[in-house]
Amino acid sequence: MTVDTTATGADGAQDRRRAREDRGLKPAGAAARTDRLPPAPRERRPLLAAFAVLLIVGGAAAAGLLALRADERVPVLVAVKDIAVGQEITKDAVGTTPVASEGLKLIPSSQEDLVVGQFARVGVTEGQLIDTTMLTKTSTLTAGKVAVGATIAAGHAPATGLLEGDVVQLVQVSDGQGTVIVPDAFVSMGEVPEKGSTKDVKATFIVDESDGARIAAIAADDALSVVLVSRGSAVDTGKG
Repeated sequence: MTVDTTATGADGAQDRRRAREDRGLKPAGAAARTDRLPPAPRERRPLLAAFAVLLIVGGAAAAGLLALRADERVPVLVAVKDIAVGQEITKDAVGTTPVASEGLKLIPSSQEDLVVGQFARVGVTEGQLIDTTMLTKTSTLTAGKVAVGATIAAGHAPATGLLEGDVVQLVQVSDGQGTVIVPDAFVSMGEVPEKGSTKDVKATFIVDESDGARIAAIAADDALSVVLVSRGSAVDTGKG
């Protein structure tokens, strides 16, 4: 007698599948047939991207501005060694250096020949840029003369200040008495204080060599007063 095992086998398979489903189990091979979910797209960050672009553009603009500023630099005259007050300026005393000289009184290197042969109105140190206020066509330090720098206490100088070219009396003040030391000192460099200022006034005087040390000592003791004799014009700077 022949037994049909096909139906029995099929019924058995179905019974086992239903039993698995009743227990909440997936059919065999279901995991293998299940497609994977697509990966989540990467989150975009538009603000960060825009910021990066701004940084790039800003950096390029800054670099361009620096390049333009570098192009605006021009060679000007600079002291390559110390130049004393009244000393004649020689060719070996000046050199050139590039600077942005906009709005300043610096002297272009192209005018070096005009500067050589003039005299230093003030002391110039090595490495200092030379400007028109430092120069004069006339030597203020002739034979037997010296330049004395002094700080005059507030109230001991004219309220209008001291100007280059002024002629003044230098007076020693002590115990309420004043003694004229130099009747006709020449102001080679001075300053004008602000109205109502109580600051000291600084000036450089051209005096006889024999009076130089004494005036310096009196000024150091705050005992020097200055009397304006005549208001002079500023020393010629060679401009114009």
